[in-house]
Parts: sequence; C-alpha cells; structure tokens
Amino acid sequence: MKQIKIIIFIFVVFLLSACSSKEEEETYSIILVSGEENISEQFTEYTNFPIIEYKHVTNLKAAQEKYPKYDIEQAPAILIFEDNGAELKKLEMKTYDIEEAIEWLEDIQ
Repeated sequence: MKQIKIIIFIFVVFLLSACSSKEEEETYSIILVSGEENISEQFTEYTNFPIIEYKHVTNLKAAQEKYPKYDIEQAPAILIFEDNGAELKKLEMKTYDIEEAIEWLEDIQ
C-alpha cells in the first residue's frame, strides 16, 4: 500500500512539474509616437497579436516628457517591449521607421 502511495505521489509531482514548465506565450507592449502623422492605423492589424498594452502619443514633446529614459528624438517613433509576464518590460525595438517595426512584428507573429 505504501508503494502505491509513493508511486502516486511521484506521478503527481511529475505532472505538476511538467505543467509549470510550459513556456508562456510572449506578450508585448507598444508605444507609438505619431507627431503630425497618425501612424496608429498602420498597426491595427496587430490587435490580435499578443499585445497587452498599446499606447499612442500624438505629441513628440509629451512623449519625451513621459518617457525620458528612451531618448525619443523624433516622430514617428515606435517602441516595442517584451513584457515577460507583464512584470518586467524589456525594450526589444526602438525605431523611427514604420516599415521596420511592422516587419519586426510580422517576424514574431
């Protein structure tokens, strides 16, 4: 009887460890700084993408004040972050080229 309990216990521990080791889907946050041109329309097809946060700033000066550590020099600017479970955000891409950002999103989709 003890052997059966031990086998069941080992089996349950094995199942729990297998479930917890599943790789979670990567999620992203995007900050778009439009300036005079509204670039958000070009990113609407990525709404089904695993993006958990989407911010659109229409004024370069406001973006520079709100996000000073990212040294946003001009608009348009696109900043894409990997969220790592929404706890730690890692800047994956910063670009002033809309096409480059779209290609990057398509590559990871």
